[in-house]
Amino acid sequence: MLNPFPIQFLAMFAYFLLRITIGFALLYLGVKHYKARDELKNILVLSWFPYGAFAALTFAVGEIMIGGFLIAGAYTQYAALALMVMSIKMLFMRNWFNHPSIPQKIFYFLLLGASFSLFITGAGVFAFDLPI
Repeated sequence: MLNPFPIQFLAMFAYFLLRITIGFALLYLGVKHYKARDELKNILVLSWFPYGAFAALTFAVGEIMIGGFLIAGAYTQYAALALMVMSIKMLFMRNWFNHPSIPQKIFYFLLLGASFSLFITGAGVFAFDLPI
């Protein structure tokens, strides 16, 4: 069957839009988590990991850095890999981390799929990463 909208030449822009959208979402969440780090330090504590302040700061700065790399299109596949690790971790650990600023599991499931797509396809257009 023929494609009803034959715009396949714009496929590289789809990766760009996916990368920018995820990047700004992570940047927003990272800033939000950085501002709420005093509250999060009490929530991001487990029985075997009592360092809540370190975890809250690492979580926020990690989201900001991954978002920044995705927006810039620099080290996109490394950022996507880090985002996959973070998403998998949050899928399993979200039940223990109950705070209004931490998104639900479905958000991390969507981030996992989008980051897997970016890991495979690369950055798209308007990026520092060179396409292969």
